[in-house]
This record gives sequence, C-alpha cells and structure tokens, in this order.
Amino acid sequence: MSKSDYSNLSKEQLLEMIHHLDRSRKYGLVWEEEKEPEKVVAEIQDKVPVLREIQDREIFNSAGQPTHLLIEGDNFHSLTVLNQTHQGKIDLIYIDPPYNTGKENEFLYNDRYVDINDGYRHSKWLSFMWKRLNLAKNLLKSSGAIFISIDDNEIAQLKLLCQEIFGEENFIAQFVRKNKAGSGHDSGQVAVEFDYMLCFAKNKAELKFAKEKLDVESDKKYRLSDAHVEFRGKYYLRDLDYRGSYSESMDYVITAPDGTEMRSGGKFGKPNTWRWNQDKLKWGIENDFIVFKKTNKQWKVYIKQYQFVDNLNRRRDRQLPYRALIQFLNSEGSQELNEVVEQSIFKFPKPIGLIRFCIDLFESKEITVLDFFAGSGTTGHAVLKANEADSGKRQFILCTNNENNICEEVTYTRVSKVIQGYQGPKKLHAPIAQNLKYFKTGFLENAKENHQEESHIFES
Repeated sequence: MSKSDYSNLSKEQLLEMIHHLDRSRKYGLVWEEEKEPEKVVAEIQDKVPVLREIQDREIFNSAGQPTHLLIEGDNFHSLTVLNQTHQGKIDLIYIDPPYNTGKENEFLYNDRYVDINDGYRHSKWLSFMWKRLNLAKNLLKSSGAIFISIDDNEIAQLKLLCQEIFGEENFIAQFVRKNKAGSGHDSGQVAVEFDYMLCFAKNKAELKFAKEKLDVESDKKYRLSDAHVEFRGKYYLRDLDYRGSYSESMDYVITAPDGTEMRSGGKFGKPNTWRWNQDKLKWGIENDFIVFKKTNKQWKVYIKQYQFVDNLNRRRDRQLPYRALIQFLNSEGSQELNEVVEQSIFKFPKPIGLIRFCIDLFESKEITVLDFFAGSGTTGHAVLKANEADSGKRQFILCTNNENNICEEVTYTRVSKVIQGYQGPKKLHAPIAQNLKYFKTGFLENAKENHQEESHIFES
C-alpha cells in the first residue's frame, strides 16, 4: 500500500489515524519513524548492559590524582549504564557526532553506512541522535552544559532537536568556528571555512560560565599615565557624553573650570545623556577620575579609564564574556594527534584548543567531562593538559566503539601515552601522573538479574 492509499483501511483504523494526527504536535521537528529499529537499542530489551573492567589496561600513578574512564563499546549501551552510575554528575559534555554528510564511511547505522542517496538519511540521523541526547541530558548536573560540534548538513535539525530535548529556554550559544584556511575547500561555489558548536544548558539559571580576562597590560589604548600609575595603571580617556539609554536624572548641567555650562549633546533632552550621575561626577573630580579639556573654544569632559581599577578605584581584573566567533583549525588537531599516535583513520580530529576552550568556560578545576563520541581521544588529551596547566583534578569519561580498532589503537594509545609521557617529533613530553581505567560494554542476559555489577563498577 502506498503512503496515500487508505482505501483498504477500516473505519476504526481511519479514525485512529485521525485521532493520532489530532494529538500530534503542530510545530516542531518531525522525522520519519524508523523502518528498521536500531539494533543496539533493541539489544537491551532483554539484556542489561554492563561495563566490565579490562584490568591489564589500567594505569595507576597516584591515589591523590583523578581516575579517568575509557569505555569501549556502543555509546548507547555506555550511556545506558552511565544513567545508573552518573545521573546528574556530569558538568560538561562535549561530542563530535557524525556530520551526516553522506560521504563514504562516515555515519554507520545498523552496520551499514548511510550514503547521500539514502532517502531516510536525515531521519536515521535524528533518531540516532535523539536517543543518545535524551540519555545524555539525564547525566548533566543542573549547572552543566553540553557542546555539540556540527556543520551545515544538520545544524538546523540539530538545533531544533536540542530545543526539544533541553528546552528552547536553555539555549546558550551557536559558536561559529573557523576550522580551516587556505586551499582545499570542499565547496565549488563558496569557500566554506567554518563549522559550528551548539551549546545548551541543563538549566540556564544555574549555569555560570567564566569570563575572559583581558590582557590590559598589552592593550595599546592604555597609553596615558598620571600620579596614580603604580596602583591604577595607565589609562585612556572615555567621553562622559554619550548617546544611549536616556535618563532625565543623568541629563544635567556640568560647570567647566572657567564657569562655562556644559550639557550632554549640547542641549537638554534626548538623545544624549551623561554616563555618570551628579554625585558620582563630584566623586570623580575629587579623586582625579575626571578630565576637562578645551578644544576650539569648546569644553569636553572625560572619564579616565584605568587598567587595574574600576570606576570606584577598586582593584579588578577586566573581564568580558567569551565570544561566539572562535578559531581552532582542524590542521592543528591532525598535527596534535599524529605527534602521539601513528594513524590514518582520523583525517580531521578536533584540536585540543577547542576542548580547552569549553573546559575554560567552567571556573571549577574539578569538573567531570564526558565525550561519548570520543574517537581520536582529543577530549581526554585536553582534560589532561588542563590539569597539567593548573594542577586541576578534572576527570574525563570517554566512550567510543572499537571499529577498525580505534579504541585500542588510537584512543587508548593516545591517552595512555599522554599520561605516561612520550617522545614527540621535536621534544620529550613529560608524564601527567594521573590514572586510567578501561572498560568494555557487555550484557547480563537476564534483565531481571540485579544490577550490582554496574552499580559499583566506577568506584575508585
């Protein structure tokens, strides 16, 4: 029967279809239901997934250092077990899922690669992602966030999917990442040098990202100095008069040193106003934060904006929110991976700097970081380097399959060498003395058996 041939349906069947349509959502992301259930999901209907430790791959250096986890197996099974052991315990999730470009050997679904000619390509990808993101949401702390790398093929669908799962109100940012430069563009019409990274919070009200400290010492606009330079640093002049949110209380007469009356914008009324109120201006004059200058017989009044103090003379680090336009090149990721592991599987692994950027948005040095598309192991490498830089105790959990032996020969090899130290092409990299446990997914054949095996599996 074709999709539009309903002539053989009974009245009851047709009524049920109508009722189903009435109950269906009228707005949102819709995709075709699976024609063939995903095998890894069907497997757990009668079996309980568990993790079994491979003890001869354990690396132990110090009881006082973090113990990181590497899980070999399908990530749906890994996430199912983690929902028993780590629900509400993850601060940061970063994933780099298949981009679903339709290219050969990219997105594997039910043991077959999905190519560009598959009419259900997008629906399969959405079903695949929906199941995993729902499990991942449960793992996040209420103050946690997830970061997902993606490109133009699925960015629109992924954002709608995340809005459905995490809530539109928990959208944080769509980062735009410059990922390459120069030749080798993959578009015949426009040179595409960017991809994206979506960020959603578990609960936006509880998420608090760190801010970027500004390098004011190297900022050339701070070029003037006065008697306060030792404490306040250098300064630049900022016009007290500005065109912004108008307020009558900020629109008043200022008297210049020679008695001339000055008004914001040269007159009373919108759109100009002063940046400071009268009491603060009086304080600023008394404490040498205000400069009057006369040019072409016209007076101007300026604020001294100092390097190391705020406008109440309090010491502070100048900070701004991180920007959503970022640059971390794939070429850097390839170089970083190939310096540690000889491999030919990963052509464009994500650079360490991208994951460090996500890590640095969290002020705590003891966060737990999950990557359930771990692949080349960049996330693990980034967490280790972050800990090395500031003596942090962040922990990573990496989940990846072992297709083409990637978990054993790339992921495990990479993180174990970084932990134990390795000789790179140009220098010797010292050990980062932390610990690692290696697990494989498996099953309890009888779903009614108790879950003791997975409930204690992560104790360290």
